[in-house]
Amino acid sequence: MKNERFYKILGMIIATGSLGARGLSCGPCSDVATVVVLVLPPSSDGGIADAGEEDGDLEVPCDKYCGIGAISCEATTIALDDGGVMPAVECVQYNGGCGAGRRPEGLERPGFAQDARTEAGWLARAAFLEAASVAAFRLLRSDLRALGAPRRLLRAASRAARDEKRHARRMRALARRHGASIPAPRVLAQEAITLEALAAHNAAEGCVRETFGALIARWQAEAAGDREVRSSMARIAGDESRHAALAWQIDAWAQRRLDKHGQARVGRAREEAARALLAEIAQGPSGGASEALGIPARPVADKLARRMFRALAIA
Repeated sequence: MKNERFYKILGMIIATGSLGARGLSCGPCSDVATVVVLVLPPSSDGGIADAGEEDGDLEVPCDKYCGIGAISCEATTIALDDGGVMPAVECVQYNGGCGAGRRPEGLERPGFAQDARTEAGWLARAAFLEAASVAAFRLLRSDLRALGAPRRLLRAASRAARDEKRHARRMRALARRHGASIPAPRVLAQEAITLEALAAHNAAEGCVRETFGALIARWQAEAAGDREVRSSMARIAGDESRHAALAWQIDAWAQRRLDKHGQARVGRAREEAARALLAEIAQGPSGGASEALGIPARPVADKLARRMFRALAIA
């Protein structure tokens, strides 16, 4: 997707129609999220591939499909349009709290001193995610290079990592101003990634979560009552929009190299991520009003997400 088109879509989502009262709250926030991950490839008997022991122990597929840092996992299935089913794993993962940036594979769940519903807690989680995004883009560049991606995508990933370093410094300063402490992100080593696995991860973390993060940052840049927050989010929003556009460019590059079955599975991963994001918004605590941060209240965030999905043709 061309950057110009993406920026136009972002502007359209915010500008189109009334979103109701611009109520503000400390949500949506949630430290954990439930995500359904397709099992690739499915096993011959229709069960979970490499599902391990006869007693139903899911330790191996949990690590394989949900990441080493997953809190729990459970075998499940996803219904297909043709009436069949595909094996999957339902993962309960660390979500990062407020915000929706790009998380690297293997990100460990940290401990936060402040509640996510407070301003200090929200800023601490935002600062943590910005720092984690530095690792995410460095790993993304390494994976893209290993898979033979064009140099323009490698350069864009490098630039995004540099952007995230600036974001992390800025959000740390804001968080500490509110008395928050920020844990350092820890990312566990992962196995070499396949093209389809990269595309599926990019579809969820980039095309859905990072795109929504760019949208929320732009909202905060207009709505935050705190001048420093408003100024910081204005700069971050521009960078995050470019990062989200990069995610869609990576998606287009990967789709051209996948067969139709791989393309369909990546599409379902994107749709599952969209449903998971809507569920996080719906389940997040209402919290107390926080005009300083300018975070949209749950009903507004839900409408923003749904309009974004329609504009980007995510079912």
